[in-house]
Amino acid sequence: MLALASLVFAIVPMITYLWIVWLMDRYDREPIGLLALNFLWGAIGAIFFAVVFSILTSALLGTREFLDAVFVAPVVEEPVKAVFLLWTVRDRRFDNITDGFVYGMAIGLGFGMTENFMYFLGAGTVGEWLLVVIIRTLFSAVMHAMATGTVGAFIGFTKFGSAASRWPLRGAGLAIAMTMHFVWNYSVSVNSAGMVGIGFLFILASVGVIVLVMQISLKHESALIRRELEAEAAEGVLPATHVPFLVSTARRRMVGWLPPGVNQTRYVQIATKLAFRRAQAAQLADRHRAVYEAEIASLREEISRMLATS
Repeated sequence: MLALASLVFAIVPMITYLWIVWLMDRYDREPIGLLALNFLWGAIGAIFFAVVFSILTSALLGTREFLDAVFVAPVVEEPVKAVFLLWTVRDRRFDNITDGFVYGMAIGLGFGMTENFMYFLGAGTVGEWLLVVIIRTLFSAVMHAMATGTVGAFIGFTKFGSAASRWPLRGAGLAIAMTMHFVWNYSVSVNSAGMVGIGFLFILASVGVIVLVMQISLKHESALIRRELEAEAAEGVLPATHVPFLVSTARRRMVGWLPPGVNQTRYVQIATKLAFRRAQAAQLADRHRAVYEAEIASLREEISRMLATS
């Protein structure tokens, strides 16, 4: 019975968290398939390599349980979780900081799901099982999500930036993730109620900071969409009256601002993607810009067709 309960409590909270994170990306939500691949990397691939490398590192250094938890785990687990983001970021749908948070948190939640299940199975009594479920569901798995989400945010921030600063900044993101992991593991590994309390407060404060950064990133996305679509409206690609609706997630869902016959969901998606591609193309070197410019032309043509047939 505990095995089945362990499976349910490992899966359901992490899927729920993932759904909440996905919903937070209001303007251009990530494709479910790509999101699932990142989640599965965390749940299967990252777990496998983390176990293998942790065993090898522990054997090589001769460390014991405390040092393994506090030092080896952050140094080994954060890179193996984050490495998949270097593949994901090659996809043009991975656009910015917000996307980096979403994909990174998906990996962290997948990792937390599998790790939670293993810890749940190891509980000796029902009381111990309940305590482990509460701590790992509300804190440990959230730490994994935030740590890898932080790396993802740095990767998203540097995708279209200077090549010279790309890897130093990504390295800084990984260092922050390792530090978050270290602080949490240390707080729950020492025999001190005070340190555990500090660990809980640290996780809660980290959640607050990440939510704030995501909101700032979303505000930036709204300003970007307005700027780029106003430029498109000035060129006659779409009516200027549509722009105020396209920059507001609430007004997008209103009826009556589009001509009858226009697929509203598709129109919003295409216009939003056009705004992002315009901004991204402007930051790319000439040798990379052609692909984005071709997509921009295709998006403009689709908007023209949609409005012409309405």
